[in-house]
Amino acid sequence: MRDVLQSLGGLALCGLGLYRWSMVRGAQGVPAQRYVHRSVLCLGTALVLLAPATARAVEHTVALPGLPMLTGDLLRMLAVSCLGLLAARSVRRQAATTALTLTGLVVLFSAAGLQHASGEVFVDADRRLLLAAYDTVLTLFPAWHLVALVRVTLRRARRAVPGAQRTGLYLFCGGVAMGVVWTAWGLDDVRLALLTGRQTDGDDPLSTALGLLCAALVIAGGSTSAWAPLRHWWWSHRTYRALTPLWSALHHAFPEIALMPPRPGIRRLTPRALRFALYRRVIEIHDGLLLLRPRMEPRSLVEQAPAEARAAAIRAALETSDAPVVVHGGERHPPAPAPPGGAAEVGTDAEASHLAAVSRSFAEQAAATVRRSGAAV
Repeated sequence: MRDVLQSLGGLALCGLGLYRWSMVRGAQGVPAQRYVHRSVLCLGTALVLLAPATARAVEHTVALPGLPMLTGDLLRMLAVSCLGLLAARSVRRQAATTALTLTGLVVLFSAAGLQHASGEVFVDADRRLLLAAYDTVLTLFPAWHLVALVRVTLRRARRAVPGAQRTGLYLFCGGVAMGVVWTAWGLDDVRLALLTGRQTDGDDPLSTALGLLCAALVIAGGSTSAWAPLRHWWWSHRTYRALTPLWSALHHAFPEIALMPPRPGIRRLTPRALRFALYRRVIEIHDGLLLLRPRMEPRSLVEQAPAEARAAAIRAALETSDAPVVVHGGERHPPAPAPPGGAAEVGTDAEASHLAAVSRSFAEQAAATVRRSGAAV
């Protein structure tokens, strides 16, 4: 289970990194966003690689003890280095420092002569200091960057305007702070290296939990810009489904209102296709109501009529849709009613919401009629 959670967390980070990369690809003047998506991609790949099951599979394939641990640690150092650039550090100096650190890790790893047995790596007694030095670099280098980044991110969050941006910065700051805790846990590896010369190949359970919490906060903070589109997509999906009873009844009475068949398969669930389908359905319902309007009571067509009253009037008119058109009281029929709030334009969110409420009332009244008919029988 731990392997699955760690791998899923890593894949989620990789997905977020690819999403952010697609958003800034080819853009100019957004180096900070490029640093973030590179860091997230490196960290996600490291989490997947350091999952115990993945580490064992790689070692069985390559037959080089500790290779997954070294590769995962190098990726984490690259991720931290990219985040360090967000603290307004010199790119050239940061690149030189990172290159020296990665080289030092490879040298210490090679000199330690790690051996592998039963999911652990160990070294000979005379090389414990080398393993401890390796673990110390893994602890101090990220801590130096992450502590500075926490200060910078917290300062920016306090200056940001209230809303999604500030929330995202605070969540990202929390993820970085959890990264500091995750890094500090590496001191336990230093202790084990000095005392026993042994340590887990990959992340231990506590390190995995800290890494997953860090990943969750970073993902939440980095995805705040997508919250509003996701909420609107979910609203569009629910509204489209809510319009189905009213649309089906009108389409059965007036088949000519259908503009075109919907897109097949999963393509209809994409944001653009769903929005187009929703407002096409709103227009079709509006056209059906225009055809049905001469058979409806004038009082049901007044502006801002309640959804229940409109639904009842539509049902009554549909039941007599084959009858001749009757003009009640000799009056001209008023224009199509506006939804609550005064948004009278067809195709607006307010119009779709009002028609969805009418459709729900229409379905409830139809269901109540069916229940009464069944009880009478």
